[in-house]
Amino acid sequence: MLKGKVFLRKASSRSHESVRGSSNPLLPVIAAFVFFIAFVGVSILLTLRARVPQVVSQGSNISGFPTAPALPSNHSAATPNVNSASGFPVVPSAPSPASPRSPFSSSSPVPQSATLDASTARQLVESWLAYKKTIFSSPYDLSAIENHVVNPGPLYSDITRPSGSVDWLRSNNSSYFYKELKILDVTDFRQFPDRAHLTVRIFEDLELRTPRGTDFSKSGQKTHSWVYELKFNKGKWLVYDYRKDI
Repeated sequence: MLKGKVFLRKASSRSHESVRGSSNPLLPVIAAFVFFIAFVGVSILLTLRARVPQVVSQGSNISGFPTAPALPSNHSAATPNVNSASGFPVVPSAPSPASPRSPFSSSSPVPQSATLDASTARQLVESWLAYKKTIFSSPYDLSAIENHVVNPGPLYSDITRPSGSVDWLRSNNSSYFYKELKILDVTDFRQFPDRAHLTVRIFEDLELRTPRGTDFSKSGQKTHSWVYELKFNKGKWLVYDYRKDI
């Protein structure tokens, strides 16, 4: 009887050992699976934590509204009117119209104190015409030309340069004699930032005398409309250039 019980216990113990032995191969598989799941979970968690600061800094500000991308730094374009009253919409100021430019040429603006009126401009041209009578006839005195004409300037260069108008008269022993030279009327006057224009009708009765006699092709009575360009030079207005009015 006792031997039978011992035999049963041994048989039972062997059956349990066989069961444990048969389940041992599954443990490594289960452990590997659990480790894989844990690794994937940790990786996802770390990835989410790494992305959170970047999303916050790029997509939102403190108030929770989207942050607009920064514009290029340009104060003149970004703040059209910084002096507007608080609470009112900022309205860009309208651009001021550009000052008209002289059709002859352009230079730096003259001081505001250098204003000129049509009457004074006419006197300047009349003074030039009176002096013109002396320089285009012998002895071709140019000593006072800078009191009437801007130096340097196109009119000054045309009169004084080699082969210019005075040099041609001197070389050909010829002279202009003005029987009459006067302004009939002023038809237009305009002042620009750097110039002033006076449009006048001028009557002249002249004679070109040469060693061969009078050159009638360049003599006689003429009436033309001229545009005189005046320039403020060294503290005073002078004749800078002139052309026929079209």
